[in-house]
Amino acid sequence: MIWLILYIALLFGIGFHHWVRHRGASLDSFVVYDRQAGGFSVGMSLVALAFGASSVFGLAGYAYQYNLNAIWWTLSGAIFLVVLAYTFLDTVWRVKGYTIGDIIAHAFGDNIRLLVSAVLFIAWLMVLAGQIIAGGNILTQLLGSEPLGYALFTLIFAAYTLLVGQAGTVKTGFLQVAVMVAGLALLLALCLTAAPIGTEPRPPLRLHFGFDEAFTFSLFLSVFIPVGLSYWFGPDMYSRIFVARDSASARRGLLLASILIVAISLLIVFIGILAKGLITVAKPDLTIQTLVTQLFSGPLADFVLVALLSIPLSGADIILITTGTLLGRDVIAHGLRVLGRAPDAAAQVWIIRGCMALAAVLATLFALRLKAIIPSLLIAYKVFSIGIVPLLFLSLLSIRRGVTATVGASAVNRLAAVYLLIASLGVLLVELKFIPLNLPHYNLYLLLGNTLLLALLLRLGGHRPLSFIRTRGV
Repeated sequence: MIWLILYIALLFGIGFHHWVRHRGASLDSFVVYDRQAGGFSVGMSLVALAFGASSVFGLAGYAYQYNLNAIWWTLSGAIFLVVLAYTFLDTVWRVKGYTIGDIIAHAFGDNIRLLVSAVLFIAWLMVLAGQIIAGGNILTQLLGSEPLGYALFTLIFAAYTLLVGQAGTVKTGFLQVAVMVAGLALLLALCLTAAPIGTEPRPPLRLHFGFDEAFTFSLFLSVFIPVGLSYWFGPDMYSRIFVARDSASARRGLLLASILIVAISLLIVFIGILAKGLITVAKPDLTIQTLVTQLFSGPLADFVLVALLSIPLSGADIILITTGTLLGRDVIAHGLRVLGRAPDAAAQVWIIRGCMALAAVLATLFALRLKAIIPSLLIAYKVFSIGIVPLLFLSLLSIRRGVTATVGASAVNRLAAVYLLIASLGVLLVELKFIPLNLPHYNLYLLLGNTLLLALLLRLGGHRPLSFIRTRGV
């Protein structure tokens, strides 16, 4: 327990020191780090974001279940980061936005941005919930109470992020990655030398990559497409581009991150595969935590568990800022402007902080309900890919063509926004089991249908992105 207390004290000490020095932080400083991050910082913060809850604890659990096939969870992300680097990166950086809502507003207006950001706020609560589940599971082992463990983890990262803002996510990226890799490398070494628990001999290591009864083609599609699209168009990934000093730095960061993601993923997957012959877990998400408690003892086990706590913290802070900015700046501040009470930059920072606190509370409640890391993230990715990706994709094409929002297309915009909202919320209700639906790959059908329908609506409205696609060969 002493290690936990020391760790919390260190985080709050860093946060308080930053608060004293930068208590009057501007909107640019708090949300986008004054757009001064270099390529290495962008890459490290991307890796820290990618290896939050799902890509360490969830990935190890997937490897425990599906062997080498688990690599698709992060390999899809690495592939689409490279795609992003050579497709829309320059367009995204040129917008100099705060959220992906700014990209959509550039092409379709502020009213569309409001609806998109509202839907994204709800969806990304699930992503934040995934980080809380991972961190909460660790603290539950120390405290013995799941609600208390989840609540304490939320309090730690929320209070720290409320103080430091985006500066903390950029400056601590390399440290978080280095500590994570060192801890995982030590755990892999122990897995290679440890004897299995009990009297049974250790089974031979069996590696398998390819579809089978457990890892079906259907499961592959349900992972590869939603996760890949969340890297190509994800609000968290774009937040890393927004903090870069130039597009060249952002591109170097994306390429560096894609390489490191593949390398670190293999490390985690092998830990999960080796765990299959060493331990039996209550649920796959607890694979790494169970290994630590079995292979370490006494104060050293507590120390390693606290070190593992930095993994979900590395993603939770970035996601919390993203969700708070979506609601605080794109929804609430926009609403106040419409009412003639436009907040200044300093007031927007406080509004965003309030929305971050609200997001932390709501995500904790979702975490206590879902209690599984990857399923909770897949809910968000499906909502995002079906409802937001088609509109964002067409927005980026429109920006590259030089088309901006026009009054003449407002009716089409309203129709697209209403459909977007209904489709996204419908998917959310299906995934949360409030609406029964057993149609396989329904999300892929909706994704294709939404893209075609929105393209048709926008063509009728005068944006004509389809002709742009034919002209440029995109």
